[in-house]
Amino acid sequence: MSTLTNRLFRLYRRATDSIALYPTLVALGLVALCVVSIVLEMTWLQPYKQDLELGIVKNAANARLILGTLVGGVISLMVFSFSMVMVVLSTAANALSPRVLPGLISRRSHQVVLGFYLGTIIDSLLLVATIQEGDQINVPSLGIYLALVLGVVCLCLFIYFIRTISLSIQVDFNLNRLYKQTLAQLAEQRARWEALDTRPDWPDDTDWTVARSRKAGYFKALNQAAALDILARNGLRMSVQIHNGFFVMPGHPLFRLDRDPQDERLMDALLDCFDFYVEEYADRHHFFGFKQISEIAIRALSPAVNDPGTAIKAIDMLTVLFAERLRLPDHDVACDASGRPRLFLREMTLDAMLHAVLEPIRRYGHADVPVLLSLLQACKNLLFTGPDADAEAVLLRHAKAVIPRDGQVVEAIDLDVIDQAIERLNATLRHHRPIDPAPRGGILGADRCPTSQS
Repeated sequence: MSTLTNRLFRLYRRATDSIALYPTLVALGLVALCVVSIVLEMTWLQPYKQDLELGIVKNAANARLILGTLVGGVISLMVFSFSMVMVVLSTAANALSPRVLPGLISRRSHQVVLGFYLGTIIDSLLLVATIQEGDQINVPSLGIYLALVLGVVCLCLFIYFIRTISLSIQVDFNLNRLYKQTLAQLAEQRARWEALDTRPDWPDDTDWTVARSRKAGYFKALNQAAALDILARNGLRMSVQIHNGFFVMPGHPLFRLDRDPQDERLMDALLDCFDFYVEEYADRHHFFGFKQISEIAIRALSPAVNDPGTAIKAIDMLTVLFAERLRLPDHDVACDASGRPRLFLREMTLDAMLHAVLEPIRRYGHADVPVLLSLLQACKNLLFTGPDADAEAVLLRHAKAVIPRDGQVVEAIDLDVIDQAIERLNATLRHHRPIDPAPRGGILGADRCPTSQS
C-alpha cells in the first residue's frame, strides 16, 4: 500500500514536470489579483470613485468593448504561440531526438507565458461579468486598468516567446541546455560526496536479504527521505542493485538489506519508495543528460541530417562531462540524520557509461574520419585528467575500438592522420603500454603521407 509520503513524492515530481503546473499557478494568481481589485473598488474605494480618476474608462459600453477586444486578441496570441510549440516539438523530434521532448515541454518560460495568457483572459471575463449597465459607479475602472496592463505584458511576453521558441529549435541551444543541466547534476553529486565525513566503499552485500521488484518499468527516482527514515528507525542498511534508467521486470533484484527485517509491511514500504516512469529529464540524473546528448550526435550522423559538425561538438561536450564523471565513484551514499551511511545507490560504471554513450556514435560515425579523430581526442583529453590504472585501462579499451580494423577500407591519408592522433594519445599514458598504429590491410592509395610531429 502506498504511503502518504510516497504519494506526495510522486505527485510533486509529476506536477513539477507537467506543462499545466505553472500556467495554473500564474493564472490563479492573476485571478486572485483581479478579485482583490474588484473587492477593493466595491468596498474601500467606493465612496471616493466620484472624485478619483481610477482609470480611463467610465462607460459600460466602452468597458465591454475594450475587454472583449482584449480577450479576442490574447486568445489569438495564445493559439498562435502554442501552434508554434507543436511545430517546434515535431521538428525537435525529427532533427534532435524524441528523448529531448519532455525537457522542451516542461520549460518554465513557455509555461509562464501560457499562464499570463490564461490569467488575462479569465480576468477580462470576470470584469465583464461585474459591469452593470447604466450605473457608472459599478464599472470596474481599476480592474479594467489592470487588465490593460496585463494586455501590454502579454504583448511583451509574446515577443519574448518568439525569441525563445526560435532558440528552442536550434541544435546548439539544446546541446548547451543539456550540457549545463548534466554538469549541474554531476556537480551536485560531487558536492554531496565531498561533504561526507567518511566516504565508504560499496559494502559486501553478497549475503544480504534480497528484495525483488513487483513492477515493470524504468527506474527513475527513489524517495530517499522516506527510505532513510524507515532504515534509521529499524537499524537497517540498504544497497540499491540497479542504476537510474534501468528497465526492471517483476522478480528482478531491486535492493538488498543487511539483515532480514522479518516484516512484510516494512518491505512493502521500502518497495513503495521506488518510482518508475518513462520520461527522461536531464535535470533529474546526469545519465539522462549523457544519453540525450549522445542521441543528438547519432541523429546528426544519420543520412537524413548529415551534420557531423554537431556530432563533433556533442563529443567535445561529452568529454567535459566524462572528466567530471571520472571524479566520482561508481556509487552514491545517503546518510541518516546522525551521519551514518544507510543507503547505497548504484551508478553505472565508467566502462558501461562510455559504451552506452560513445559506442553508438562510433558505430554510426565509423566512416567519418573527423568523428573518429574527435573520439580519439576525447579519450586523450580524459587521460590528461590523471585517471588511475583501472580508469586508464577502460579509456584505452574504448580508444582501441575507434581505430579502423584490419581489412577495413580506409584512405592512406586518413590512416596517417589517425596514427598521429594515436601518437598524441600514447604520450599521455602513465600505466599501460602504447596503442599500436592502425593496421594497413585495406589502404586505398599507394603513397603514405609523412607523419608530422605534434
